[in-house]
Amino acid sequence: MKLLLFADLHLDTRFPSAGPVRRKALRDTLGRIVDLAQETGADAMLCAGDLYEHDRCSPSTAAFLRSSFDCSVPVYLAPGNDDWYGPQSVYQQVDWTPNVHVFSSESLTPVELADGVTLWGAAHLGPGPARDVLDGFAVTRGGVNLALGHGCAPGDVAITGLNHAFLGHVHTPEHAVNYTFPGNPDPLTPGETGERGAVLCTVHEDGSVSREVIDVSASRSLEWLDSETAFPLLDFDSVAAERTVRGQFVRDVLADADLDEAMRGRVLATGLRALEER
Repeated sequence: MKLLLFADLHLDTRFPSAGPVRRKALRDTLGRIVDLAQETGADAMLCAGDLYEHDRCSPSTAAFLRSSFDCSVPVYLAPGNDDWYGPQSVYQQVDWTPNVHVFSSESLTPVELADGVTLWGAAHLGPGPARDVLDGFAVTRGGVNLALGHGCAPGDVAITGLNHAFLGHVHTPEHAVNYTFPGNPDPLTPGETGERGAVLCTVHEDGSVSREVIDVSASRSLEWLDSETAFPLLDFDSVAAERTVRGQFVRDVLADADLDEAMRGRVLATGLRALEER
């Protein structure tokens, strides 16, 4: 059985590199993930939470998600602490196509992926810190048992009886014997480390999992943009002195201590280009 795993895409993100161009790139990344699931013949697509950000999610993002997941592959979604499940969440508001299953309980609940293969999933039901979704859980079924959730203590996997846990929240990828953190598939902050992308997981008959990381990031194609190539004649200090929207934008970017020089240049370039195109 082949499962395509991703997590922490953060559509409509709050992260420092956010802007119209970056937000579009994140949507394009999800499109690549869905295409990859179909091209590889994956038996299911799994999202381990923080698909979007509840407080920033727009109606157009909700419509985009419904359209994106209207595909030939079963989709299993485990809401995280940023895209938590509740009455006003996209998860409840959207009329999903029949191939989409949203886990809606704080407790791990089972669905059968195939004969002898069970996927247990759980949801966060409100904002706040990510919790240990495996706390107090024990497998009650035979066969191969897998879990999908956002946030946990990986050491718990071994004592639950699970063969493998597919987890979100930790943005640095980690591939262990009995759990996988795929990390965010598209860059969100400067200085990220680790091989990240969508993870094609092959589940073997004995419950062991082998993995292949596939780069799906649409944002990497923006990395050539910097302040010199995109705006060679523009004096950023002069723009920062303007009492305009773009002046405020440049001041905010120049003052952001979380950005290194390379990222600052890319944010300035893509953001100013987007403002020009309005």
